[in-house]
Parts: sequence; C-alpha cells; structure tokens
Amino acid sequence: MKLFSTLLLLGLSAATVRSDVKLPAFFADDMVIQRNKPIPIYGTAKPGTTVTVAFADQTATGVSDQTGNWKVTLAPLPASNEPREMTVTGKAKQLVLKNILVGDIWLASGQSNMAMQVHEVFNAKQELEDANYPNIRFFQVKLGISSTPQTKANGSWKTCTPTNARNFSAAAYFFAREIAPKYNIPIGIINSSVGSSAAESWVPMDVLRANPDFPQPLPQLKPEEYPDLKTYNEVRMKNYNDGIYKDPGIKPECLEWAKPDFDDSDWKTMEVPASIKQRGVNIDGTVWFRATADLPKECAGKQGSLNLSFVQQRSIAYVNGVELGRKSNDGRDWVPHNYTIPKGILKEGANTIAVRITVEIGHGGFYPPYPRPLTLACGKHHVLLPKTWKYQVEAGRQPQKLERELPNCYGLPGGHFNDMINPYIQSPLAGFLWYQGESNAGRCAQHDKLFPALINSWRKLWNDDTLPFYFVQLPNYQNRQAAANEHGGWALFRESQEKTLANVPNTGMAITIDIGEHNNVHPRNKQDVGKRLALWAIRDIYGDKNIPVCGLIFKNATVEGNKIRVSFNYAYEGLKCDDDQIKGFAIAAEDRKFVWANAKIDGLDVIVWADEIQQPKFVRYAWANNPECNLKNSANLPAGSFRTDK
Repeated sequence: MKLFSTLLLLGLSAATVRSDVKLPAFFADDMVIQRNKPIPIYGTAKPGTTVTVAFADQTATGVSDQTGNWKVTLAPLPASNEPREMTVTGKAKQLVLKNILVGDIWLASGQSNMAMQVHEVFNAKQELEDANYPNIRFFQVKLGISSTPQTKANGSWKTCTPTNARNFSAAAYFFAREIAPKYNIPIGIINSSVGSSAAESWVPMDVLRANPDFPQPLPQLKPEEYPDLKTYNEVRMKNYNDGIYKDPGIKPECLEWAKPDFDDSDWKTMEVPASIKQRGVNIDGTVWFRATADLPKECAGKQGSLNLSFVQQRSIAYVNGVELGRKSNDGRDWVPHNYTIPKGILKEGANTIAVRITVEIGHGGFYPPYPRPLTLACGKHHVLLPKTWKYQVEAGRQPQKLERELPNCYGLPGGHFNDMINPYIQSPLAGFLWYQGESNAGRCAQHDKLFPALINSWRKLWNDDTLPFYFVQLPNYQNRQAAANEHGGWALFRESQEKTLANVPNTGMAITIDIGEHNNVHPRNKQDVGKRLALWAIRDIYGDKNIPVCGLIFKNATVEGNKIRVSFNYAYEGLKCDDDQIKGFAIAAEDRKFVWANAKIDGLDVIVWADEIQQPKFVRYAWANNPECNLKNSANLPAGSFRTDK
C-alpha cells in the first residue's frame, strides 16, 4: 500500500522559504542526534543557495532546490556525551547550534497518561529536586491537528534540569532515567502526546481508509471550514459558550450562606461524591453545599488544609465564612481541589465548610471520575468530612443541548498524526513509546486491527520495519468486582493489547495491572511505568540480554481432573505471591458460570480449582476493570489478565 502520496520528502513547504538559510525548530541548541544512523540535516534557503553543514569533524554541502528546500546527510556517529556545535552556512548567514549530544531518540506518544507531567506524580517534589541529568533532553511537540500532513516542526528542546523536568512527560522521563545515567548514552525524547486523543487520530489517513473496520468516509476537518486547530477550536468553543449556563455572580444575600452562623435547617441534603444531576437536581446553574467538621483545641488559629477531591465544574471554597479560592476544570479534572487555610480561620470545635459549585453544562458537583476522601486537616489531625451535605440552589435553568454539536477534535482520524508526527518522519529514531487506550477501550475489536496498523505505518514511514515499539497495557481502574462473572471492558482491551504483543514483532508491553488507582484514571505511579518500558529497551538495545522484561503472560491451560493447570510465558526463575493465597482466579464448567477459585503454585505453573466445579473447562485471571490479583514472576513483575472462554 502506498502511504501518503502527498508527503513532502524534504519537510518544509516553499511558502516558508526566505533568502537566508533556515532550519526547522527540531534543529536547535540542546538537541540530541540519533547515533549509529545516517544524519539528515535539512531546511530552506533561497533557491539555488549552496548550504554547508559542519558537525563532529564532518562537512556536507548541498544546494536548495526550486522550492527552496535543501538536505544534506552526515555519516553515522557513535554515542557521545560531549557537547558539540553544528554550523549551517548559507550565502550570507551562518547558524550555530550549541550543546548537541549524540545518543538515542525515542518518540513518546499517546493520550493523557503519556502527557502527564513529572510534577503530577507520586513524590514529585523529590523527583524534581533530583532531576539533573544533562544527557537527557526533551523535545516537546506543541499541540496541533490538521486535515492534511504537515511538515513544519512545532516545539523546542529542553535539557533535563529540576526546572525543565517539571513539564516533561513523566512516563517518558522515568524511561530515560533508567537508561541515560546507567549506560552513559544520551537520551532524547520527542514528546508528542495529547490528552483524550484516540488511537485513530495518530494513524495516517491512507491507512485508515484501507481499514474496513472504520466507517467510510472518515470524519475529518474540512479545510475550507476549519483550516487549522485554532480555527476549529474557536468555532467549537463559540458553539459551547453560546450554549452553556452563564454564572451571573454571587447574589449579595447568598454570601451569608458561607458563614458559620447561617441557619441552613431548611436546606435539603445530598450524599457526595456525586453529580448534582445524579442526585435529582436537574439544572445547569449554581448550588451551594455546607458541612461541618470538628477540630481539637490545638488547631485553633493554626494553618490547615481543605481537600475537596475532584470538583466539577466551577467552584468557590470557604471555611468559616472566609473564601479560600476559586477553581475550574480547565481540562485537568484529575488534579484534586486542595486549598491552604491561612492562620486565624480554624477554631476549636465545629468548623463550617461551604462550597459554591456552578454547573455550566452536563455533570458537575463533588463528582467522580476519581473520588477521594474529603478532609479538613490541621497538623497531624485529618478529619473526614461527612458524606451527607446540606445544599441549596442559588440560581439555574433547565439543562440545554448545544445547537450544533462538533466532535472532540482530539479523536478526529489522522488529525494528530498529520500535525504532530508527520513533521518528524525524516529524523532517525531508536524507537517508539506508547501509552494510550482509555479513549478506545470501548472498541476492542476495532483496536485489534487499528493498533498493529498504527505501529506498522509508523515503521514504514521511518523506513525501518524493525524499530522497537514499547507500549503500556492499561492498568487497574474503577471499583473492585464482587462476582466472578463480572466482565470488565478494560480486561477486553488489555487482551487486545496483548494480541499486538504476540503478533507484531519487536514490540514490548509493560503490564501495569498492579499500579493503577481505582479512583484515578491517571495513576500517579509513573516511575514503575517508565521502568517497565525501559526493561524492554535495556534487553533489546542496551545489551543486557538476560534481564527480565515482562510480567507473566498466559501460555496455555490444561484440565487435570477437577483442576486446571495454567502455564505462563516470562516466568523466569519461578512464580511468587506475597500474600497467604493467590487471588484473582475464577473457573467455570461448560455453562461458563464462573466462580472464584483456589490456586496454588506448582513449579512454573499454577493449579486452579473450586470445590463446586467438578468438571472445569474455562479459567480466567484478573478479568475485570480493577481485579484483585497478586501473582508475580521471580522478577516481581505482575501477571497480566487472561481468559480461556473466548
């Protein structure tokens, strides 16, 4: 299949041509050049201009063509931590790029869990203090979307310092940190990831059109209507803003509702967390909530904190009548709404908490997606706020539908590939890192074909069918299941991801079913995510061929009387369980009615049985969104979910 007949070979359009020699944003101070591969350097100049590039005792000369594009190629170089300069000389101008290293470049992509930044992870303060690695560099690609393949690079290089690392992709940073210091090889990360983006937005349109599982014609931005992301978002936001509830501001008399002595005896009650609409308040508008929490004498007048978990959509928080702050979603729903309480506000005994929440459209309130305990804290005292709050409506209207629904641009097929991947296909890579799936978890059968198509198309565009592609399997998430027959959608998606590991060469999968958070779709342990991705690279690229790379993956199951013997790949030196008993197995007879099962380790296998199933036929493990499971291999890497009742 012919990919992208419209792709430009040389990466910059004639519209960008100027008389002086110019380079794309990708070629800049602090960059990393891919080791052990030919080094293409390209840019623009006035047609017919002779351009000379000098780097690392090499010189190459080229001439810009009729459209103003030029390109030269330097010979491959070994890895080097020595900062070097590159000069690019045209007819009247010389560009000097400084502090360039030669190492490995990894393209990191996906949705919000790849975009999640270092300052948002567990132990972020210490991680950032330690983030001083001169041979780790990040090129952050700017958010973009386009209906046609673009060639202009948009982004900038940053060296890893405590200040710069704050906004690095956490998963990619912890991957790089496992490699660069230990193997003394510079690591460059191209971070091209977008929260909420669907997998199809990262796949070339030609590939999608050839996939019968996608509806045809494919939805896309219409260039005549939306020439770029900025224009599209302007139209989309106007549509949104025209339809949402507009908060007119606090009514003067309602300011009394925040005060401790206000009489709220006639207010109704609501259990939280929940959307106000889920609790029967079917409006777009503003609702006040009130609750009290007792503190001991030693907290009086001291500094404290109010932790409200996740509040949607706009909120103002008060303690004892004093406003603490105002927050809105701004697209970061997973950041808890925590407030510092200044000295002089808290008192002994009952403290009044009031929260004014405005729901502009859809769901809002003390609303999951990721509920955590609501607390009032002072020093060592952490008081859980009540589950039942008083509430009163300040103002509102009946919910309205938007007149013109426009799709989330982050799911538009090919859109992110065109703007955020295509400009970099001329730059050699060591491989790819991928963390995505939440936006596709409801379309597993489609993903079975889509994900391999993405991998193969990227490799083809980089002219290397062997480029490593390492990805993260979705973690545990949501509430624990009670019945063995429950069937989590994420388990199906994990199965789809495992199919890609089995069927697409040179791929690696990080199993993370043990490090998710039931109440947070963006789990904060990105350290282990990066480590587990790095295990594959360390084995495949950096020379440690004997290192364990993966958790247990189902191999086969054999019925032995009233028991089932399960065997695994990646067992290494054996299986282990840190608890008294193995959890997560279920078995069923021909009727497929699963029951929880006993399990014990037998060498490199697990024997599974249940007294009520005398003729077992099928077995499952960790088959749920958020399973209770604890089986590991000798390297302490978890077993992935599986089923035999397909």
